[in-house]
Amino acid sequence: MIKDRNLKIILDMTTLINHGPDIGAGRYILNLVKGLLSLKEKTGYIFYGTYHNDQYLPIIDGLKKDFPEVDISLKFIKIGKIALKIQERLRFPPIEFFGLKADILHAMDYVIPPTLNKNIVLTIHDLAFMRFPEFNFKWFIEKYRHMVESNAVMATKILASSQSTADDIHNYFKTDMDKIKAVHLAAGPDFRKLASNEIDCSIPKCFKISGPFLFSVGTIEPRKDFATLIKAYEMARDRDNGFRYQLVVAGRTGWKSEKTFEARKTSPYRNDIVFTGRLSDRELIQLYNLADIFVYTSLFEGFGFPLLEAMGCGLPVICSDSSSMKEVVHNAGILVQPGDVEGFSDCIMKIYNDKKIKEDLSRKSLKRVKDFTWQKTAEKTLSAYKEAASAG
Repeated sequence: MIKDRNLKIILDMTTLINHGPDIGAGRYILNLVKGLLSLKEKTGYIFYGTYHNDQYLPIIDGLKKDFPEVDISLKFIKIGKIALKIQERLRFPPIEFFGLKADILHAMDYVIPPTLNKNIVLTIHDLAFMRFPEFNFKWFIEKYRHMVESNAVMATKILASSQSTADDIHNYFKTDMDKIKAVHLAAGPDFRKLASNEIDCSIPKCFKISGPFLFSVGTIEPRKDFATLIKAYEMARDRDNGFRYQLVVAGRTGWKSEKTFEARKTSPYRNDIVFTGRLSDRELIQLYNLADIFVYTSLFEGFGFPLLEAMGCGLPVICSDSSSMKEVVHNAGILVQPGDVEGFSDCIMKIYNDKKIKEDLSRKSLKRVKDFTWQKTAEKTLSAYKEAASAG
């Protein structure tokens, strides 16, 4: 048994330093690390990762600067894509060859690097690629199913971002539930309701947003089902000539996005449908605060950061009654069966036509979001480290 008061933990931050903090896994890593460093435990951390360019390395420097009292050491290795593929295939050399030795290795985004460490904590955010294989490429599914299942066997402890994901890991991989710990995430502290003097009305103008709007956020890919959102929006416009809201979707373009863009192209209201592309957090927070209703038609989520971000900014929320989304929203928003165009349209019009309902949902959002904090996430994660250390 390892003495838990003086644990040394390797945090694999590869996803963050390669893709930044504005994708789900990047948000998770950055906010969890900040939470862990804030706990003031007698714990030492080694920040590890492989990277292709140094665009996001300043984030790490910022962490070191913000937490000077914490025992932090860095080991980031610049590696070419060919060398990375060889390392993935051969599982060699282990990270210990670079001097990385610790009590626990936390693989924070599905992938366990080559290692000799037997005390591994693995985060699995979701199994969407298995739940919805039709939305992914065959090579991707074959590669990642084998890899993630093998990693689940190798791990001492598995962290799931929701109970829904924990159940999927158990059902698909036959993993013992005692090995899995569901740890909810949170929105970043900057995602809050802004005071009137903090609102920047120039930001909507940059994206040709000229009036009230419905808002949704996510990578443009089939699982997010923005085609259903567009159809629901069209139905609302058809029902009421006075409903002149724009529909704004924020997020980068992912794979198999053609159906979504085709739905916009053929819509009679295409001039009022705005795709902003990838946004900075500042732009995103402003649009959350300026929007009227948040609509999330995603078919499946491992957790669903945009829901909590929208709720933190006081938006009334409509979302799919599926996977982790009902865990997150609970009774603070309106749940609709995935793919139900008429159901989403009905709920949009219900909020649009009743100011009292809109205000009530806004209050519920602000109350519900308080149940999720990165301190809670960090505390439960640290508890998982100690459990893994004890098992070792």
